[in-house]
This record gives sequence, structure tokens and C-alpha cells, in this order.
Amino acid sequence: MLKNLDRLWQGDFSEMQSSFQKVTQKLEFWLLTTWCSLIAINVTLVVRLAEDVDEIAIQILTWSVAIFLAMRDRRQYKFTANPTAIATGSLLVIWVLIKSLLTRRTTDILFILTPLMGTVGIALIASGWQGIKQYWRPILLAATLGIPITFLFAAIEKVVPVNVFTAQFANAVLWYGGAKVSQNGITIISQFGAVEVARGCAGLPPILMLLRITMMFVLVFPVRQIHMWIMFFAAAAIAFIINSMRVALLVVISADNGAFKYWHDGDGSQIFSVIAVSLLLWLCNWLSQDDDDDELEEA
Repeated sequence: MLKNLDRLWQGDFSEMQSSFQKVTQKLEFWLLTTWCSLIAINVTLVVRLAEDVDEIAIQILTWSVAIFLAMRDRRQYKFTANPTAIATGSLLVIWVLIKSLLTRRTTDILFILTPLMGTVGIALIASGWQGIKQYWRPILLAATLGIPITFLFAAIEKVVPVNVFTAQFANAVLWYGGAKVSQNGITIISQFGAVEVARGCAGLPPILMLLRITMMFVLVFPVRQIHMWIMFFAAAAIAFIINSMRVALLVVISADNGAFKYWHDGDGSQIFSVIAVSLLLWLCNWLSQDDDDDELEEA
């Protein structure tokens, strides 16, 4: 490694050229290049078309973790494709390219499926039907990008009234804080004004975001099962509590339109996301330290 760096420092790129030629002759190089190209197209479209900063951030983070996992486990992959798998995978990749060129909105159900279909297509070309299970981690991450969030949230809210629970928790926070408040369904009434906890403020988007971040952490780092379940439960709890605190703040500043817009739609809303993610990552890191210590003792 040091010898190669010395050659580069001296301007000798002959070894680099030969190494690059060897790499480009391998099938996995071109498969990885194609997959990264599909990812770049997907991220570019999301950045240009999506309006939610959290959605853009989670998209970039998910793809970064997926690429990291694929590179980390690349020596374990076995490339044993067959003609039918290659044909199917190629058709999926072509469909993803065509759909990406034609898409105009990120909420299109077919566009939502392009990350999963592109990843599955590359896996089929690489290892066939029987070998696709080797790539379950990148495929799982790509599948999280294919969740129809609008339909999912609507289905959950029919069973669990999350916005009502959020209103109740925020109302309790304000009441214990000394404010004169009352709750009527999803509406919080106080001396500051009235705020309705609509679907966007119900807490489901931050809960889903933290659950996805937790899943990425579990896939990358070794975590015991009991700690894994604690992390997922804590992710949902942290997201719900922090979002409810945000709703309570919105009730207090409801009379000030400028402040309300800042903390509801502006940069202020992102502060609560940063707080929630920071708390979650601190907890995950603290729990995983015990698992690392256990591995060292076993070694």
C-alpha cells in the first residue's frame, strides 16, 4: 500500500493503469457502475422533485448505507447468473431507466418502486435467482424507499388515531407547564389560540424516518437482538415525544403567524428532526458499545 502511494507521489501511474484495466475486466465492476448510475439518477430526481428536506436526506442516507454494505460484503458474493435471470434483470434495469426519464413527481407509485426494481435487477444479473438472497441487505434498504408512504399512513390512521394521541400528549405537556388548555378531538384550545393536529403533524413521518435510521444502524453494526428491539421501540418513542413537543410549541406561538410558519414549515421544523436523530444515534451508540465489548471478550 505504501509503495503504491510512493509511486503515485512520484508521478508513476503505470501500476494504477494496469490495476484499473484488471478491475474493468471484471463483471462486478460494471454491475456496480450500473447500479451506482441508477442510484445517481434516482437521487437527482428526488432532489429536484421532492419538497420535503427529510425525504431527500433519508434517500441519500439510505443509498449511501446500501452502497457501503455492498462494498463491505463484496468478497462474499458468488456470481452464478443464468440466462433467464440475466434477461429478467436487464428488463428491470431498462424499465427503471425509462420510468426515471418519464417521471414528473416522486409520489408516482411506479417511480417509488424504481429503487427496489433496479437493485433486484442488478442482483439477478449478478447471481441469478438462487443467489439473490446474498444481497438481502441492499435490497431491504431499497425496499424502504419503495414504501407508498401516503397509503401507509392512511391505513395506519384508520386503525391507530396517531393525531389524537399527539394532541393528547401535547395537551398534557402544556397543562403540566401551567397553560390553560383543553382538547377537543384533534384540536388543542388554549389562551394562545387553537391548533388542529392534522395528518402532517401526527408524528408518523418522523416515526418512520427514525425507524429507517435504526434499521440502517442495525444492518451496519453488530447488535444483540434485545438491544435491537430496544432501539426500534426507542426510535418510535423519541419521534412521537419530540413531535408532540413541537406541537405544544406551535400552540404557544399560534398567535404569531411568522413564528408559527417558521416552526411549522420553515427551518425551525428541521431543528426537531435534528434533535430526534441525535438522541436516537446517541442511544444506539450507547447500546452497541456493550455488544462490541462482548465481541472483544469472545475473541
